[in-house]
Formats: sequence, structure tokens, C-alpha cells
Amino acid sequence: MDVLHLNFRVLQYCGIWYEYPENLWLVKMVYKTLIVVMLFCFTLSELTELVLNRNNVHDLTECLFLSLTFLTCCFKMINFLCRQEGLNRILNAYRADVFQPKTTEEKQMTTQYQNLISKFFMVYLIMALLSGICLSLIPIISSASNETQFPAKSYQPYNTQDSTLYLITYFHQILSIFFGIFINVSMDMLVCGFIILACCQLDLCCYRISLNKKDTSTNDHVVHHVLIGHAVNRVQSFFIVIIVLLFIFNLIVLCTSLFQIPQKNIMTLEFFTLFVYLVGILFQVYVYCWFGNQLQLKSKTISDAIYESNWPDLTPCKRKDYIFSMFMSQNGFTISFHGQCSLSIKTYVWIVKTSYAVYNLLQNTST
Repeated sequence: MDVLHLNFRVLQYCGIWYEYPENLWLVKMVYKTLIVVMLFCFTLSELTELVLNRNNVHDLTECLFLSLTFLTCCFKMINFLCRQEGLNRILNAYRADVFQPKTTEEKQMTTQYQNLISKFFMVYLIMALLSGICLSLIPIISSASNETQFPAKSYQPYNTQDSTLYLITYFHQILSIFFGIFINVSMDMLVCGFIILACCQLDLCCYRISLNKKDTSTNDHVVHHVLIGHAVNRVQSFFIVIIVLLFIFNLIVLCTSLFQIPQKNIMTLEFFTLFVYLVGILFQVYVYCWFGNQLQLKSKTISDAIYESNWPDLTPCKRKDYIFSMFMSQNGFTISFHGQCSLSIKTYVWIVKTSYAVYNLLQNTST
């Protein structure tokens, strides 16, 4: 995979994505089905437990933060698996010839952005894995002798006191948690990765405009700019519904995590797990909003690059090309849901403020 290879490689290991599905298609289909069924069963058991504990605020908040995370993961998988053609259109957009680096300087610029994507991917994955490892160890370290504990609160329609059933359930939860982590991180950074690549292309476009010679075609730069806009629109069309659901669920998760943390002993593994989980959620939302904000800012720099170029020496026809591009860059590229829930720093601040307000409401309700 030439575009976001790290993300798609992880999704391939998880059975969600295959670049060449026709090879060993039966084995791949069975593996994909097993992973999807496993995660959906785990999520369903968590949601059932959530409904059963709806009258208890403390138990409800304890179930909410993990069940909503996996519910979001299920929505992501449904969107990803049912809209493969849309995803292929996004990939083909980023494979266009005009998007490819032509010179050594452009290759260095592209490499810097690819390294940035890899760094954010690894940081997010490490935080998520650390939280998953802690969740897995909690039943082993703090399990009481007269009751069975699992990494996640979930409903089981059988007696888990039986050692065999307990081990099967425990193993199922461990697998679900770690597969969910890899799929969640890969898909989250897939959105951010496409946005970062769009920022890279905007920098390339500005760089090419700044080097524009009198005898070169300005139409190539305008086409490049237009194709970047088309790629961003395809990313928005494919991911925006999932982004909105993610923000809504993460707002609830932030509230419940803030509510649960003060109730844990600071020296326990439960406190550390919730803290790492909370930091991971904040990091996830921040990365979405930060790079969405960067996309807006960088898309407006096209006008500056044109203004600083040698446009007075160009022919009237070429100036018209640049005027069209400047007009297109005035509003910038924004990823939003019909103008709402846009990826920006303002949205991030709103989510944090709202989650804290709801946290205070939960505190008053529980007292």
C-alpha cells in the first residue's frame, strides 16, 4: 500500500482490509467474519450490561466509557466495510500524478509529512496499548477471592464461576480489547492521515507556485489545487458521519472518565488505567481538531503564494488562472457536517468545556 501504508498494514492484520482480496479469498473472508463477530458480540455484551445498570449512576458511568468506545469502533467497521468503493476513490485521488513529488525538495517535503503521520500513529497506539494492558491486568492483580472479575464490565448469560467458562470469557475480552485498539487507532489515524496528506499537497502546490517560471503553465497549479479540494471533499463524505458520532460519544466518555477518576485510589492500577484512557481520548479529539484546523489555515496560504510569485510578469490568461485559484482559497477547505461540528480548535475547546459541565452535573446528581 503506497498511501498510509502503516494504517492499512495494521488493518490487514486485523482482517478488515485487503489490497488484493481475490487471493485466498475464502480464508480472508472467514478471518474477517470471525473478527467482526467477536467485536460485535463483545460490544453487545457491554451494552446489555449498560442497560441492566441504568439505575445506578456509578455502575452506569463505569460501563459507559468502554462500551461507547467499542460501539464507535463497530460503526467505524460498518462504514469501512460497506463503503469500500468510496475508500478506493479517496486512495485513487491521492495517487494522481500531480500529487507525486517531482524533485528532491518535494520528496523531502513529502517524507517529512509521512514521518509525522507515523509518529502520531505510534504515540496514539502506545497510549491505547498501555491502557489495554492495564485493563487486562486489573482482574489478575485486584481480583477478590469470592468473585470473578473481567477486564470490562459485560453481561454473560452463563455462570462465570466455572473456571472453563471464565477463561473463555476472559480470553474473548482480551482479544476483543486488543483487536479493538488496533482497529480504532488505525481508523482514527486514517482520517488524520488523509488530512495531513492534504496539508502536504497544499504545501507542494504553494512551493510549485513560488517556483513558477514565465514560460510554465499555471493551469497545472490550478488543477493541482482543484484536485486537492476534490480529495478533501471525498474524505469528508466518507468519514464525516463517523467523526460526528465519535465526537458525541467521546464527549460522554470524557464525562464518565472524569466522574470515575476521583473515585479511584491514586495508587491503584484502576486509576492509572482511567488516567491513560482519558489522556488517549483527549489526544484523539485534539489530533482530529488540530489537523482539521491546519487544513483550513494551509488552504488559505495558496493566495499568499500566488501574491508572492511573479504574477505581474505573466500573461493575462495565466493571471486569470491564478485569480480563480485565489478565489477558491478564500474560504479554505473545512471538514464539517453541513457547517456544524467542524474539525477546528474551537470545536475541541467546546467539547472539553461541555464535558466538564456535564461532569459537574453528574457530581451534583450523585450526591
